[in-house]
Amino acid sequence: MPAPRDERLVRDPATTQPTSGVEAIGVYNHRLYAHYGTGQFVGLARDLAASGTVRLRVMDLFGQRRAERKGLDDSPEKMRDQLAALPHVQVVSDRGDRVRYKDLLAGAHFGIAPFRPGCPWSMSVIDCQGMGLPVISPRLGWLAEHIDPELCFTTTAEAVALAERLATDPEFHALHAKRAHASTADFTPALIAARYLEAVS
Repeated sequence: MPAPRDERLVRDPATTQPTSGVEAIGVYNHRLYAHYGTGQFVGLARDLAASGTVRLRVMDLFGQRRAERKGLDDSPEKMRDQLAALPHVQVVSDRGDRVRYKDLLAGAHFGIAPFRPGCPWSMSVIDCQGMGLPVISPRLGWLAEHIDPELCFTTTAEAVALAERLATDPEFHALHAKRAHASTADFTPALIAARYLEAVS
């Protein structure tokens, strides 16, 4: 049973079309652990930055962690530093503020799913889709089942081509913004609660 979408992160894409002439921003709003496949995303980020068509906004969801946490797994800090060193990549923090988080998503053009093996679910993907952001995704796990097949990729070159098309083809973007938003319609709190109660009754 999936978690419900956050109703504060729902926006009809029909009311907010991207501004023409503005460089498109792709947002990556996932935890930067290595086991989320972040190393593969670093490679994709490098190629996307080199394309010159899009800029990337990477969410730093942890901020400054305690030494004890870093001692258990310091990959988020390492990945964050690698990403921050790339051109056309902006690492930002929502500082735990849900309004700021929404604003950061609202200023983006599309989302990027994680390269997480066996990913059973991703609220970060749902956050983007609820806001009307198309999400490009590696073709694996639940992501390949949930995300529109036209936005799934198997190679970095395919991912770059999808990002460039979303950035430059308004009709393609509008179609997939609408589909992304619609894909979260069954994840409202009321519907999820009803399914849960039915399953346990």
